[in-house]
Formats: sequence, C-alpha cells, structure tokens
Amino acid sequence: MAYAGYTFNKIQLGRETTPGTAVAATTVWRGLMAMPEDARDRKIVEEQVGIFAPLERTYETMLLGKLAMPATELTFEQVCHILEAGVKTATPSGTGSYTRLYDFPTASAVNTVKTYTIEAGNTLVAADVQKMEYSFVEEFELSGKVGEAWKMSSNWIGRQLTTSTFTSSLALPTVTEAVFNRTKLYIDATGGTLGATQKTGVLMGAKMRVRTGIVYVPVGDGSLLFATHKFVVPKIDFSITLEVESGSVVATERQAFKDNVVRLIRLKVDGVNALNNSLSLDFAGKYDKINGYENDNGNTTLTLDGHAVYSATDNLFWKATSINQVATL
Repeated sequence: MAYAGYTFNKIQLGRETTPGTAVAATTVWRGLMAMPEDARDRKIVEEQVGIFAPLERTYETMLLGKLAMPATELTFEQVCHILEAGVKTATPSGTGSYTRLYDFPTASAVNTVKTYTIEAGNTLVAADVQKMEYSFVEEFELSGKVGEAWKMSSNWIGRQLTTSTFTSSLALPTVTEAVFNRTKLYIDATGGTLGATQKTGVLMGAKMRVRTGIVYVPVGDGSLLFATHKFVVPKIDFSITLEVESGSVVATERQAFKDNVVRLIRLKVDGVNALNNSLSLDFAGKYDKINGYENDNGNTTLTLDGHAVYSATDNLFWKATSINQVATL
C-alpha cells in the first residue's frame, strides 16, 4: 500500500479545442497544488411523514467543479495560462521571443478565452485522480513586494469532476520567476503618454485583483452541466505601496485622489534580459483611498487603493503584455 505523501500531488493542464470536450494534458503546473472541489448543487427535501427520524431524500440540480490555485511564484511562462483562461486567447508575435497581448474589450465585442481540461491528484493514488473540463478563470490576483518574487493565484470554474488518470510522461516546463525588485512603476496623467514617467525610488509593493467577468450559463436543456459561458463587466482593484520620501510622488498622487482624476499606470517587471522575459500591466485607474503611514522595517510606507476604469480619452481600461520564450502554450 502506497500512502499519499504531499510532495506527490500535482496539477496538469490541457488547452481545449472545443470548450467542454476534454483533452489530454500538455503541461505540468509548476506551483503549489490544490485539489478541485466537487461543487455540485445537492438539495435536501423537507417533509413530514409521521415519523421522528429524518428521511434522507436528496436530488441534484447542477454539476460544477471549482479549483482555487494558491498563491505561488509568478513565472513569465505560466502566468499566460491564467491570462488565456481569464482574459483572452492571444496570438503570439515574434520569433525566439514571443509577445502576447491580453486586453479586455471596451466596446460591444467580447473576447474569446481558452478553456482548459485540468487533471489533479496524487501520483501514488491513481484511483482518485480528478479531471475537470470546460475550466476557465473567474478571478485571479497578482501581487508582490520587495525582496520576493511576484505571486499569482487564481480561481477556476469547471463543468464537473470525474475520476480519470494523469496524462503520462509530461516533462516539467522551464520557467523563470518574475522578481519584484526588477519592477518599474510609471504613472502619468490622463491625456498623456502611458509609460512616459517612471516613479523611481518609491515602489515597495503592489497587488491587483481581477474579477474577469466570465460566468457559466446554467439552462434547462436536458443536462445538469452548464451549457456555455458568457461575459459580464470585469472588475479590477489594485493597491500600490510607496516609500514616503521628500520628492513629490506621494503628494502628487494624494492630490490626484482629491481631484478624482484618472491616472495612467504601468507596472512592468523584466527578467534578467527584458527581450526574453517581461510582463507589463497597464491600466487607467482612480484612487479610492489613501491609507495612513505604516512602519515597514523602519521604512515609512503608504498604500494607494483604487480600481481600474475605462478612459475613453486614453483608449485604455486594462491590459497585460507578456514576453517569453514559449512559442506554443
């Protein structure tokens, strides 16, 4: 009898051609593992039939699966899976180094996202490997602070959990961590040029929560599986933590909060070679709150909380630009 040591757990991903048609996995997720949850909707019938003990009548209205991927080091290669399943299926450009643009639509059109088949379990317990098809990302978070790598976490929705087997003989992909200290912060006024003004010597941390606006559509069509997915308005919250210094950065952004004006913000993290690995997060934002001073190992810091907005003036809502060495995800 083999026991399920935690180190033998893993998640594998496969990119579906047709949403909901399960495929074999093509890559191993290089990060912390969590087991998908069987989130089927099961109802209990209440009844009075003249006896003391409760009778257990139940029925199911819908099958559903959920997976909460815990925060793990953001890598330039695998963050694209989250973006593909939560924002847009991107067509890469370039050779050697491949650039992918992930942007939310701002008019009446909607994006095409890539759905995934997810395999999860323990390699020593083959009888309990679970498969979840038609998986997409409903929410993800990117966060980082000095002295660490950026982190990524995500919540996935899928049609159902079924017992399966791992796709065998998958090699571990090569990945590169995005180190937060390599991040550059740019803030410009609306109507200006995004990425023109770097705010140097102040960035201590950042966090971005993206609720993608992708929701499943449960309809009565002869099946307990959801039929398809649709899009509602995405919501994006952010926070930026700054070192308080004698320059004008904090004072300028405090005034922008008071004036309730749009700011053009870029967070760009490069690898050792920016031509090989890079991730740029660009958005138009408004501040919701300027927090008080905090003590961070003797440093005085201040955090700006806000949300992304669509700026027609700048034709900008939110977008991510990825550069890595992966031709095919």
